[in-house]
Amino acid sequence: MQLDEFDLGIIAALQEDARMPVAQVAERVSLSATPVSRRIKRLEDEGVIRGYAPVLDPRVLGFELEAYVLINLVAHVDENIARFEQAIADNPHVIACHAVTGDMDYLVRVMARNVEHLSQITLRTLLRIPGVRDVKSIIVLETIKEDRAVPVG
Repeated sequence: MQLDEFDLGIIAALQEDARMPVAQVAERVSLSATPVSRRIKRLEDEGVIRGYAPVLDPRVLGFELEAYVLINLVAHVDENIARFEQAIADNPHVIACHAVTGDMDYLVRVMARNVEHLSQITLRTLLRIPGVRDVKSIIVLETIKEDRAVPVG
């Protein structure tokens, strides 16, 4: 999909505040509201904008601990991969999972209430997924930067 300067401006404005009224987005990109509405609809229809979600504070919701868990599988056979990926998809405490290069197969981002809860998630859930060989956890001490915005332009 070809994006022009107006599309990029609309995307930047919505990344800043997804609840920004169309009239305000239009003002920011120097277009009228009607073409901005049409462009937003096209960006949604073509999958550039996949949805809108609130940014939540995990600590306020009782999740004091964030960790990255590195996971290796016993073997890279379709059955192990499918079973692992389904178990990850079904786990509400896993908020992201990436297949990665290097010594480990997957990088999993986990939100937990505390260290004991992380231990339960890791030892009683992730490590017990059939086909998982090795699990290593890295606990986040402090977040220096976290931005959900995708660079535009």
